[in-house]
Amino acid sequence: MPVMTHAESGSGTRGFAAWRVLVWLLLLLAAFGSVQYLGHAQLLWAHRMGLSPDDSAAWQRMLAWDIGYLVAALALVVLCAGCILRLAWARVPLRVACGVLALWALASGGAMLSQWLQLEHSSADAILHLASDDRLRVAILHARRSYRIALALKLVAIPALLWLAWRLGTPAVREQFRRRR
Repeated sequence: MPVMTHAESGSGTRGFAAWRVLVWLLLLLAAFGSVQYLGHAQLLWAHRMGLSPDDSAAWQRMLAWDIGYLVAALALVVLCAGCILRLAWARVPLRVACGVLALWALASGGAMLSQWLQLEHSSADAILHLASDDRLRVAILHARRSYRIALALKLVAIPALLWLAWRLGTPAVREQFRRRR
């Protein structure tokens, strides 16, 4: 029993904590997203010359979305790093960010789900008409699978993000963060 008493009387900072794993995972995904948005913005920038006025407006909107997502992803990286280092200033903003991300996943997942039947029917029709072209058939099947995976990840992300936001607010986790001197 002395071992149990010692483990229970500790500060709770040692040992496995699922919230820390989730913060690390969020950090890695945000860093990956930053690289993706930066790469797409660079591709857009490289193709900016010779665009018609209509294409130029669409190009500017896509570039604005990429830059907005890049800034948000980099801010999330900073918040996650602050939580990993257990800096008190990062805990509440990361809780808010988790809530916003959960709402975003819910909204975008709902939009994807509303288009599910249309995608399934149009891709099934395309596969029937493109039966002779294996490359296009494989590409369509890959797109369908990617769509399903994205929906499944959103379904998993929503409760995970909400749980992380809740967990970061519990007293046991809150006391592990240090205040600025």
